Amino acid sequence: MTDRGDIRAQAVDWVVAQTDPAFGDWDGFLAWLEADRAHASAYEAVLAAGDAADPVIAQHPVADPAPSRLPIWRRQATGGLLAAGIVAAVGLGYVNLRPQPMVIQTGPGEHRTVTLDTATIALNGDTRLVIDRRNLHLATLDRGEALFDVKHDETHPFAVKVGDDEVQDVGTRFDVTRDTAGTRVAVAEGMVVYNPKAEAVRLGPGQTLDARHDEAELRVATAPTSDIGSWREDRLSYRQTPLSVVAADLGRGLGTQIDVQADVATRPFTGVIAYGGDKALFLDRLGPLLDVEVKRDQGRVTLARKADHRL
Repeated sequence: MTDRGDIRAQAVDWVVAQTDPAFGDWDGFLAWLEADRAHASAYEAVLAAGDAADPVIAQHPVADPAPSRLPIWRRQATGGLLAAGIVAAVGLGYVNLRPQPMVIQTGPGEHRTVTLDTATIALNGDTRLVIDRRNLHLATLDRGEALFDVKHDETHPFAVKVGDDEVQDVGTRFDVTRDTAGTRVAVAEGMVVYNPKAEAVRLGPGQTLDARHDEAELRVATAPTSDIGSWREDRLSYRQTPLSVVAADLGRGLGTQIDVQADVATRPFTGVIAYGGDKALFLDRLGPLLDVEVKRDQGRVTLARKADHRL
C-alpha cells in the first residue's frame, strides 16, 4: 500500500485494492485501521460515498484494459478527491465498489485485539469474526469468543449476530461466545438486548445468558463483572458449568482440542482455572482439579471418568 500523507487518499487506496478478488493483505489493512481511529472514520466515509455513486457511473468510454492491472479512475475537485467518483473497470464495463466483508480470525491459543471507529474487539483463540465494512456497527461471530468494548451510539446501535440470534448493544462492554453447545453472553458494563425482535432479554452488568442448542429455554444468571473477559488473563471462572463447556473454553485458550467423554460431559464444575504458563504441567494438574482422568494421545486430550469414580 502506497505511503501517502492524506488519510482519505489512503482510505481510497484500501477500498480500491479490496475490489480485487485476489486481495489478501488483511493484516496490513487491520494494522492501518488500528494505527489511528481517524483511519476507520475515513474508510467508512469512502465506502458510503462509493455506494452513493451509483447514478454517476452509468456509461463511459472504456480504455483498453491492461492485462496485468485493472485501470482506476479518480475524479478530482477543488478541496480534494471526491470519493463518489471512484470506479474500477472490469473487462469492458464498470462495477460499483462492493467490498467483501472483513474476516478476522485467530488460531487456537491466539489472542488478538482490533480497534474500529465503533468498537474495540478482543478475540479469544480459534475465533472467526466477520465485520461488515459498509456498516462498522455490525459484526457476526461465526465461532469462538470475543469481548466487545463499544462506543455507544443511540442512533446506530452496535449489533453482534450469532447464528440466527442477535445481541444488540445498549451500553458498552460485553462478551459473546459461540460454540457447538450454543451461545453465551456476559455483560461487564452497560446493557445489551438479546434478540431484540424476539425474546428481547435485557442484560445488565454482571448478568449472563446461556442459550443452548439442545434446550428451548434461555438461562439467565449472574457473575462477578471482574470474571467477564478474564480469558485475556488466562483465567476462567465457573459456577455449576458442564465440563463440556469448560473443555471448549480451555481448548480455545490453550490451543489444544480437548474432548470430553459422554459420561462426564454434563458433570457441573464450580471454581476458577488459571491456565497460563507451562501447558504440559497444567494438563497434569487438570485431572485432580476437575476430578477426571486426562488422557493424551498424539496431541489430542480427552477428559474421561476416573476408573474409581462412582457416578
